[in-house]
Amino acid sequence: MRKIGILGGTFDPVHYGHLILAEQARGEAELDQVIFMPALVQPFKLNNRIAEGHHRCAMLKKAIENNPKFSVSVLELNTPEISYTINTLRDLKKILGADAELYFIIGTDAFLGLEKWYCADDLLHEFSFVIGTRPGYKELELRKHIDYFRSEYGTEIILINNSEVEISSTDIKERIQEGKSIKYLLPEAVENYIYENRLYR
Repeated sequence: MRKIGILGGTFDPVHYGHLILAEQARGEAELDQVIFMPALVQPFKLNNRIAEGHHRCAMLKKAIENNPKFSVSVLELNTPEISYTINTLRDLKKILGADAELYFIIGTDAFLGLEKWYCADDLLHEFSFVIGTRPGYKELELRKHIDYFRSEYGTEIILINNSEVEISSTDIKERIQEGKSIKYLLPEAVENYIYENRLYR
């Protein structure tokens, strides 16, 4: 059975925080591969500071090009309707085959709100989770949720201690707007792509 991690997000743009979380999840959860899944941004949400899907996908591919354990899926980008996580994971499972077990990589806060997601019961029954945690952050609440999900749904849940990296896509875009340096916040290939394509200006 192959263990495949799925890391979703807007990735606008991808930065070292995303890459560190993916690599630590891969290592600590012993995943065979991590797939980055850029989300579709609906047209009515677009403004001149949100990169189109093909740009975000291209930046992701440049960011991971030297890591054979990482890949990018355009499944959600190519889906015109709202991409609910349960539907995306089911579609990906069909593509990857029966020998692939999918682990959705998620942060603590998102995991604590998981029962409010679309078809949460099915999501917890059918798929496994890797949770990025920080020491001392909502530990008691997190433990209660994990125990409940395991007993109620039989969910496989793996906890990892991910490094807290103070980098955000919003900050990167603001720095570009203000003419400040973004060097060392993201891979050089991504930085060059942003400037070459005049993104976030």
